[in-house]
Amino acid sequence: MSISVMTQVWNRYPGGGTELLALLALADWSDDEGRCYPSVASIAKKTRLSVSQARRVVHRLIEEAFVSVVGNENGGAPGATRQYRVNLERLTTCMDATPTASANARGTASTDARDDSHGCAQTASANARGTASTDARDDSHGCAQTASTDASQTVSEPSVNHQGAAQALPPSARKTKPKKEEVTFGTWYETIHHAGEKPISDYQPLLNYVELSGLPNAFVDLAWLEFKRRYLPGGTNEAKRYLDWRRVFLKAVEGGWLRLWGHNGTEYFLTAQGQQAQRVHGFREAA
Repeated sequence: MSISVMTQVWNRYPGGGTELLALLALADWSDDEGRCYPSVASIAKKTRLSVSQARRVVHRLIEEAFVSVVGNENGGAPGATRQYRVNLERLTTCMDATPTASANARGTASTDARDDSHGCAQTASANARGTASTDARDDSHGCAQTASTDASQTVSEPSVNHQGAAQALPPSARKTKPKKEEVTFGTWYETIHHAGEKPISDYQPLLNYVELSGLPNAFVDLAWLEFKRRYLPGGTNEAKRYLDWRRVFLKAVEGGWLRLWGHNGTEYFLTAQGQQAQRVHGFREAA
């Protein structure tokens, strides 16, 4: 399991639905370089899909280059599974953009921006005679749109590239973010309490996962109570230290670390551990 790969999938994968669930499942199995070796049946079970649906979803991810088959493409020896790799470079290009700008004394300015997340590009140019044109092309589904506008304007000054000035600052003048340190859950919980922050109720990655998976909110609330019991002072894991405790709880929910619930193919249900936790916390709403 690689928290780094999971984070990149959550933050950078542009799609959603079953493709996102399948990619998250692969990331959950992978090492820090994105390599994993699950069977299609395991992927289907983890994403709550049929085997045929899981196979189609993984095939789409391979076609879109988010996943590569790096070994045992045809299954290999009996009992062997395909070897996959989550393409971190592909996820990185989904967030990259390369803006450039130029200006001269005649009042001519041009800006080109390219978003490689799905091969999209936008170009805009304007000159001192007051003529403006914009061409936009969205290649995500092979569609193209073109628009142009003519207007009479007076340009009094050339544009100024403030980005270049910012980049010219010496390294000593640039602000750097303080490095986060790993802390215990008790320290983190006390810190956000004093800051007036909510622990998880507005944590969007968790809300997204609960919505996509169909997991009952009551079960998530029960998991949070049990998670706190184990990691607060006096708990069995009170000495554990992490950088991002919200992310750790999300991983616990996604991976079923607490073993509080199961799924019978139709609906979620509380396991024996879940029912025991329910009694410990007096959490009758999760029934």
